[in-house]
Amino acid sequence: MDIIEAMKARYSVRGFKPKPVSREIIAQILQVAVRAPSWGNLQTWEFAVVGGEVMKELELILAEKASVSDERYPDIPQPQWPSLYMERRRENGLRLYQHMGISREDKEKQLRWFVDMYRFFDAPNGIIVYTEKGLSEWALLNIGLVVQNIALGALNYGLGTTILAAGMSYPDEVRHLLHIPESKQLVVAIAIGYPDEEALANKFRSRRVPLDEIVTWHGL
Repeated sequence: MDIIEAMKARYSVRGFKPKPVSREIIAQILQVAVRAPSWGNLQTWEFAVVGGEVMKELELILAEKASVSDERYPDIPQPQWPSLYMERRRENGLRLYQHMGISREDKEKQLRWFVDMYRFFDAPNGIIVYTEKGLSEWALLNIGLVVQNIALGALNYGLGTTILAAGMSYPDEVRHLLHIPESKQLVVAIAIGYPDEEALANKFRSRRVPLDEIVTWHGL
């Protein structure tokens, strides 16, 4: 797939087929993804790739905690976003709920959708991205670059992804299950698998801010 077409085609997949992704394919994606640039070539990323019974256990652990509203304590606390950005989030969330037929009053459906995030939307595989604790913000920028490469590389194999902060809400449980050292900071999770084209959620597309609102031109 052409790289421009891949960037246009990528979207957050929220419905997956049960077919697992092979270790070989995920390894091929990661082998290319780590060609991402990083500050000083530090390559401040590590990965735990999950599938099979371990993936089921991870989804179950996180979903059980989310379903009873256990307090979240991610390694990277959720920031307080200024109103401009929160409005974008609210607008996208409202459109998604409307698309899924989830009303403001239907708390049961809202909870089910919320818990589905912690279940990686039933993806057959997941990738946990982490780094050393105590590194600067540049380490997170590096991770953002490699995560985008993973999302684009997945398209080459007919796969879809969604990037999940929710998967990092209970880091102690994730570290324990996957034997990730305490010295590591869990950054983000990626659900990966073959998209279910018939899933209603996969027909939703988020909007983007027009360029004239975010770009200024100088000297051209």
